[in-house]
Amino acid sequence: MNYQNEQSALDALYALAKEEQQRTKKQFLVWAGGDAPNQQDQLYQQFKKRFPGIDFEIIVDLSKYHDLKVYEQLNDGFLEPDVVMLQTMNDFENWKKMGVLEAFKPEGFEHIREGYSDPEGYFMGAFIFAFLPQYAKEGLDFVPTNYGDFLKPVFKDKLVLTPPHDDDAVLYVFDHIIKKYGEDYLDDLKKQNPTFVRGTAAPAALVGQKGFLGNIVGYPTYPDQPSQSFIPEDDFFITWPQRAAMFKLTKNKAIARLFLSYLASHEFQSSRGTWSTRTDVTELGGLNPLEQYKNTDPLDFIVWMRDREHIHELREKFIAKFGPVKGESPLKDPRLFRVYYNTL
Repeated sequence: MNYQNEQSALDALYALAKEEQQRTKKQFLVWAGGDAPNQQDQLYQQFKKRFPGIDFEIIVDLSKYHDLKVYEQLNDGFLEPDVVMLQTMNDFENWKKMGVLEAFKPEGFEHIREGYSDPEGYFMGAFIFAFLPQYAKEGLDFVPTNYGDFLKPVFKDKLVLTPPHDDDAVLYVFDHIIKKYGEDYLDDLKKQNPTFVRGTAAPAALVGQKGFLGNIVGYPTYPDQPSQSFIPEDDFFITWPQRAAMFKLTKNKAIARLFLSYLASHEFQSSRGTWSTRTDVTELGGLNPLEQYKNTDPLDFIVWMRDREHIHELREKFIAKFGPVKGESPLKDPRLFRVYYNTL
């Protein structure tokens, strides 16, 4: 397929973006959901290299913190970020109803999978995220294949987990675990005496280090890591399209359109090495197309996120079982920075 139209559109938007910034002298700002300061470093470097001369910054914080600040600022009639990319997908639907989003359909928008984006272009699925269970490459005499395996005696005192009631995506996975294994799973998990660490990045990085052998809701791993992720054989795993949008109050609208166009482009989507939001990008690394996995559904998490009453009830259940979330934000805890930057 020829993507010259996308490249031409990016070049034209780049020219407009440079003109805009020369005129306004305002830095382009993206607020991205995440729990480690370096989680968007790759995107930052890619965009800087592809579009030199654009002054911009990506600030990573928990989506549930970013969105509250967006609501507060909208209420006051101003907005710091030009673009937001968040896990809290229900927010984008709320913002559309409030009439505060700026519609924009980049070139290639029609290739984004159905249901990921707003049909009118008020928000779009920017990239696919997935959480997978992990086990240490050393210290086990078997290979886990499902969530039930993490209740085996070898994982006693050796699990490192994100508090499920601190992250909706993690909570979603445990909701599915409860539906399959029953609430007894939580009682048995508590007996395993897991170590809870805020954020998803740190627990994922710690598997295979400091004596930790497993993480139920971790990250896809790379060959040089001390742990191995896996797609459960017969258990559900989470995938979802992280959404992105610009606002009517966005100050750098030309740069925002360039940024969103780059995220949607075949050029960017084919560089990620994992599942894509687009139907015309071939999966890498031995992955099958998402539609071939019967134990995940990216659209289901979107529906689940709308039921805030159910989510609140689940959080209360986990607070009663494991206690309240403890510790500083994972973006402010200095002990975790050594984990993020692999300087343990």
